[in-house]
Amino acid sequence: MKLVNRTILVTGGTSGIGFAFAKRFLEMGNTVIITGRSQQRIDQAVKNNPGLIGMAADVSDPSSVQQLAKELAIHYPKLDIVFNNAGIMHEFDLFDENITYEYLAAEITTNLNGTIYVTKALLPLLAKQQEAMIVNVSSLLANITVANAPTYSATKAGVHMFSDALREQIRAKGKNIHVMELCPPVISETNLTDTYDEGFLNKMISLPLAKLVNAGIKGMEKNKLRVNAGFAKVMRFSMKFAPDFITHTWGQIILKEQS
Repeated sequence: MKLVNRTILVTGGTSGIGFAFAKRFLEMGNTVIITGRSQQRIDQAVKNNPGLIGMAADVSDPSSVQQLAKELAIHYPKLDIVFNNAGIMHEFDLFDENITYEYLAAEITTNLNGTIYVTKALLPLLAKQQEAMIVNVSSLLANITVANAPTYSATKAGVHMFSDALREQIRAKGKNIHVMELCPPVISETNLTDTYDEGFLNKMISLPLAKLVNAGIKGMEKNKLRVNAGFAKVMRFSMKFAPDFITHTWGQIILKEQS
């Protein structure tokens, strides 16, 4: 799929991975719309990057997603790429009695539900295009869980499964909508927590943001089903042979580093 003269929506596009991709899409000659919960952050991103279009939306709120879909259909009817990137990450100890159920579920409503809501709301618009694409950002943790972020790991595995199911439904309907899953490893410049990059292991497996963007763009242009970037590729291959051993070893290392 040629990434020029496209109309692209990037959720969670005010910072991190989403913002980096949004800027690259813009440089390549596309109409780029970013969303986020904070109007202030949207305004700042648009001010610093003339050409970006900002729309406030909370992907975890179905009514907000529905309103976003209505506005896009009116103002950007040629939308043909959706880049589902919005996400949050919480590290916690399940034995901690202070952890609330709301805290446990926060990542589900944003990372997984948000991806599903946005996809469902915008499928009719994408189906009208001659060619379209959905990119769902999962994680290295779609291949292996990380013991100190259990809900986050579960959501990324869910995004992986949702992407596969979505792709098969699209194929069955005969629609020309590509579905690509992007699996980043640790990205040191854009970590979702303050502690995740402190350990030696996480530093070892991290990937520069620019390299992730390059890998993602290349995968989109080639209509790849999945892009396992950097160490995510190594982990996906390794998990085919000794998943339980690798999961246990990885978990013990992570928990030991943070104890």
